[in-house]
Amino acid sequence: MTHKLADPDSFAGVFWGKKIFGGCTLVHDPDTATKNLMERLRFKSIPCRSFKMAFAYDVDREERLPCHPERLVVFDHHVKNSIECERKFHRVRASLSMNLYDISKDCGFKLDEDVLLAFAAALATDTAFLRTAGSEELTYLGKFLGRRKMEDVFEVVLGNRIELKTFIKDLEGIEVSNGICYGRFSRDDHFIFFADSLMYSLGCKTVVGLLEWGIWVFTRKKDVQHVFSKLKELDRLGYERRVGKIYGLKDLDLIKELLSQNRR
Repeated sequence: MTHKLADPDSFAGVFWGKKIFGGCTLVHDPDTATKNLMERLRFKSIPCRSFKMAFAYDVDREERLPCHPERLVVFDHHVKNSIECERKFHRVRASLSMNLYDISKDCGFKLDEDVLLAFAAALATDTAFLRTAGSEELTYLGKFLGRRKMEDVFEVVLGNRIELKTFIKDLEGIEVSNGICYGRFSRDDHFIFFADSLMYSLGCKTVVGLLEWGIWVFTRKKDVQHVFSKLKELDRLGYERRVGKIYGLKDLDLIKELLSQNRR
């Protein structure tokens, strides 16, 4: 099973696990990129009501599990993993796909091109479309691509993510202040596409988006600690915050005030 709100990395784990272990699958509420990948691979999630053991991919905390089985094996790559489980395969990497590739190689599992495509899509999205990728990530990407080109990956992970008319309206409201882009976005995909493709062109180091569920703050990897340290006040105010996602907050002015303090 994936984590809640499945992304390509968690789905790639499930796809790999289905090939290796068999069994039924649970892909929880997949995002657009994951839906595209599932369609490309002709994969249908088939849950089951009873099972002896569950394998969870790309999950680091109990609250991210879509269900809570008695027997659980976890495959993860995050910096910290607090899940209590029967067995845990945990190595800190940019993408879980890299760990699964190594496990396959060590165990003599031969991976077909579909699994490798899923790994390539997972690595691309987990590195912000390769912006945060280093030499190790690019080496693994080369292994995943094989005879394919990055165009094949981008067609999958970027397809159908933009609704043109509403995206143009979103762009009309963008404000830029002290290297930070602020805006209201009608869809999560619009925010991510803007952050992935336009923030640098506008000279922005950070993007702050107001969405239906709250506020999303996205920044350059080298600025993460500096920027997110300014948002700790939100924890005291009782807002649920998962890295840059602040649930329930609709006050952009508060974020502007916090991020303007003691700027470098």
